[in-house]
Amino acid sequence: LYPLLLVAGRGGTLPPVILETDQALLAVTKTRVLGNAAVAVTFDPPARPWIQALKTPAVNFFLFDIRENAHRRDVMYEQVRDEGGKVVGHRPPALRYDLHYTVTVWGAPIAMEHRILALVLRCFGALPTIPRELLPEALAQLPHEVHVTTAAGTKRSMFLNLAGDTKAGFELTATVAMPAIEVPAAPPVSQAQVTVGPKPTEAPAAAPGAQPAPQASGTGAPETVTAATAPA
Repeated sequence: LYPLLLVAGRGGTLPPVILETDQALLAVTKTRVLGNAAVAVTFDPPARPWIQALKTPAVNFFLFDIRENAHRRDVMYEQVRDEGGKVVGHRPPALRYDLHYTVTVWGAPIAMEHRILALVLRCFGALPTIPRELLPEALAQLPHEVHVTTAAGTKRSMFLNLAGDTKAGFELTATVAMPAIEVPAAPPVSQAQVTVGPKPTEAPAAAPGAQPAPQASGTGAPETVTAATAPA
């Protein structure tokens, strides 16, 4: 097993989202298209050794490009609250990324390849988002949807030349949010309250031999200094 690097955040780990998107596409294809059919779902680069090693037909999702979707970018920080409703942190807005896949079918007569390809295309073409019940747990717990589209993309109007073969296929784009690490909340703001006493007045000069006049009680120094904590 290959180790997975997970980014730790407050209250758990943040999913790397690319692997989870693969798992979501696999779940949709298996449950809504293939069922129990002897057709594999793969994510390998369709290189010649992989093609030659196929034993059964395979639907291949080849991830060939990743780009940030700036149109879906949020700008406001999200508040993170504990079970009591207290703000314990702030989460920077998640970035949305477009994962571009080329979807092709391999290892079967051309008529069967086209039939399988059409079924996969019809399924994903009708889905604006991946249903939450088919998302892996790490994505299902996030408040963001995983959007999918089969509309024209970067590879449209180009022949798919994969491993030297001209291949029929379509492009599928999954837009997924990558959550950011939470920023701890700042401590409560404290403010000081200072009260200053009256300024002492100068007594007139006493006559020779007279008793000195009593001094004013004020010293000019702060009489009270209290600290108050502002509500969070």
